[in-house]
Amino acid sequence: METPLNKEQVYDAQINPLMAQIIEICQTNKIAFVASFSIPNEGDETLACTTALLTAETEPPQNLVDALRVLRGGRRALRAPFMLRTENGDGTTTLTAIAT
Repeated sequence: METPLNKEQVYDAQINPLMAQIIEICQTNKIAFVASFSIPNEGDETLACTTALLTAETEPPQNLVDALRVLRGGRRALRAPFMLRTENGDGTTTLTAIAT
């Protein structure tokens, strides 16, 4: 019998590829967004993955800026993330946002 995936594994396998598509679409069309997922595992009960595209180019509304600030525990919200684009051997692309 297969061991069920934990929430982090489900995020990595199923949600992350969709988020890469969403990020790319939003970047292309200058759409501001905030997405946050609670994905605790045995090693970290507070593990979360939060992605935001809140650049001057996307003209984010204040409520999204405020939401990101709350999600990050009060840290500065408009800092642009470092984006890592990976082209996989199977032809797919993975975008990873790294907040600094």
